[in-house]
Amino acid sequence: MHVKMEAAREHCDDDSALSLSSSSSSSSSSSASIVPDLSFSPARAAAQPRGLTFTELDWTTVEHRFDRLASARNGPEPVVKWSDFGYCIGMQRSPEISDEILMALRRRRECIADITKKELHEYWLRMVDPHINSRIQLFFDMIDRNMDGRITGVDIKQTILMSASANKLSISHEEAEEHAGLVMEALDHHNLNQGYLQASQLEILFKVSSPRASSYAGSVQQQNGLYQEPISRAEIIFRNYWRRGWIILLWLMICATLFAWKFIQYSHRTAFQVMGYCLCTAKGAAETLKLNMAIILLPVCRNSITWLRRNRRINSVIPFNDNINFHKLIAGGIVVGVILHGGTHLACDFPRISGSDRSIFRQTIAARFGYHQPSYTQILATTEVATGLAMVVLMSIAFSLATKWPRRQSPSLPRSVRQVTGYNTFWYSHHLFIFVYALLIVHSMFLFLTSNVAEKTTWIYIAIPVLLYAGERIFRAVRSGFYEIEILKASFYPGKVLSLKLNKPKGFNHKSGMYIYLQCPQISPFEWHPFSLTSGPTDDHLSVHIRTLGDWSYQLYSLFQEAVLTEAKESPKIYIDGPYGAASQDYIKYDIVVLIGLGIGATPFISILKDVATGLQKTQFEQVCSSRKGPLKAYLYWVTREQSSFDWFRDIMKETSKSNLKQSVTEIHNFLTSIYQEGDVRSALISIIQALYYYKTGIDIVSRTPVRTHFGRPNWFNIFSGLAQRHRGAQIGVFYCGPSTLVGELESLCTKFSTKTNTRFVFHKENY
Repeated sequence: MHVKMEAAREHCDDDSALSLSSSSSSSSSSSASIVPDLSFSPARAAAQPRGLTFTELDWTTVEHRFDRLASARNGPEPVVKWSDFGYCIGMQRSPEISDEILMALRRRRECIADITKKELHEYWLRMVDPHINSRIQLFFDMIDRNMDGRITGVDIKQTILMSASANKLSISHEEAEEHAGLVMEALDHHNLNQGYLQASQLEILFKVSSPRASSYAGSVQQQNGLYQEPISRAEIIFRNYWRRGWIILLWLMICATLFAWKFIQYSHRTAFQVMGYCLCTAKGAAETLKLNMAIILLPVCRNSITWLRRNRRINSVIPFNDNINFHKLIAGGIVVGVILHGGTHLACDFPRISGSDRSIFRQTIAARFGYHQPSYTQILATTEVATGLAMVVLMSIAFSLATKWPRRQSPSLPRSVRQVTGYNTFWYSHHLFIFVYALLIVHSMFLFLTSNVAEKTTWIYIAIPVLLYAGERIFRAVRSGFYEIEILKASFYPGKVLSLKLNKPKGFNHKSGMYIYLQCPQISPFEWHPFSLTSGPTDDHLSVHIRTLGDWSYQLYSLFQEAVLTEAKESPKIYIDGPYGAASQDYIKYDIVVLIGLGIGATPFISILKDVATGLQKTQFEQVCSSRKGPLKAYLYWVTREQSSFDWFRDIMKETSKSNLKQSVTEIHNFLTSIYQEGDVRSALISIIQALYYYKTGIDIVSRTPVRTHFGRPNWFNIFSGLAQRHRGAQIGVFYCGPSTLVGELESLCTKFSTKTNTRFVFHKENY
């Protein structure tokens, strides 16, 4: 199935930032890191210094890298070029900064000379000096390009631009000059206006307390009453998988029962004398195929599932969020059934029929063949076999094109194969099952071994599911045509993201976390693609954010871009179908919700965030908190690798920050993975400026919103530990939308903290 919103293939690093607070901020942050009434001044610098890292490599690794490069050069003493210094210390991706470090280490002398191992070891010792003041002095020397013991605003500006480039940040020369002035102003606390800074002043910025880790994670120390004795692995598995388990077990038991029933039945037929247990196996598999061809349609009856999941009792025992996984599981059962049924017929039954003893053939099944013993070729030419083979061919095409690699045009596939694969190919090939079901009916009406209509039961199995699915498709077509959709606004964001603001059709009601299908007849009159709604239930409009990751979304982006640039009188026509329920819709069950989105994966959580903030505000206004249903607190952890991604939801983050209550109903934590981890020399100055600028304006320089940005990849263990301590005894719903690479880690942490603390984490994920 197509992704609910185009898949976010994001990669992550580590987190970093300098945490400062202010009571003078123009707007309150949505992040827990902002502590009101804590004004910044150098006099308040804590005794505990912050880290500053020039390299994370130990000497053994650095030496190994040196030896690898030096071995390729001939000379009396092993040396490496000065330009290889960055590679040796693990900073090869930031050559400009590594060159500045080397020049600072050499105090701007002999900067282009080769480096010996002894020199490299001396440099490494200085970079990993355990005394923070020594490392800060090296950082100061790196900024102080003329080595006169003073750094000016121009020096700081140059370093800011260099750091921004290394961290893939967009900072203009004007902004860099403003930020440099901010640093000068912050450290010139005696109002001397001398126009330069000395090393002792720079040290102050590296001794500011409030590590960022505590702002979004909390302490990881074990506290009384928090950790409990671990429970058994069996109980962990039962808690996490019991709903899926009983459904799969029930399905397997039904399949096994049908197989055994038909196997035993045919073991007593006269045909058994000719074909033996091959016949029993083929007929047993055929009975399971009837069942699976029927129920494979049920998980994709989206309207029915959306309606059923509203009932909490049903939703509590049936895992509707795994409907696509169950659909795939049944498809696997069909593959096994086809191999057993078709393979046994072709390899065993048919050869036995054509090669059996004529007397036994006449005494047993001759009447079913008009008293003519057919050859193997004649059997293959019969209606039942021909339709069976045609079904196998069509299903093979549909199944193979529905697998992950062809559907997403994996680069590992040959280029010639990629040209004929992709989502469109998957979508159209899946509709071959219309012909498969037609052939299945014909196939079931022509059976070798019986003319008894009561035994031709295939139609009984598939009638209701086929009618239900066909009814849903008709209902969807009628409903989508009934909705009058007007494009209110089309916006374009970096990363080729299209935001559409649509009028809300009369009678259209949805809940936060739901999604809709979009169709653009100018692209294709048949294709429907799902996207999460970013508008809240109380909004007077509908909105979606679409990232161009496929051919359909790219064409849609181009159509609207052309319409806006040419100022066309009419926007491209759009049809919608929905709304449909999703895993994130279950957020309403929990008092605390944790929303984790990677890249465009944050889309389904935007409406939830707005809904939680709006819902609690209304409740407090009416002073009926005790009767409120839904979360009392929502955390959003948004991880992205490009700074421009913050443009997608900038207005929403500003709106959420303004509407946030004093007690902070929602907390947004942005993580930008293109920036190096906390304390890294490449991001140290950016981190300092971020804190100073936020103190002064209440705006984050990275996201340009009131929401502070963490640097690098989140430390999920620390985050979960902090949540477990902050919300002891609570049941926390954890909702994830993004690439599957992070699913295992998050699910494991939910299990670990649920079993070792008195806080319960329940994991949900969107299907991709």
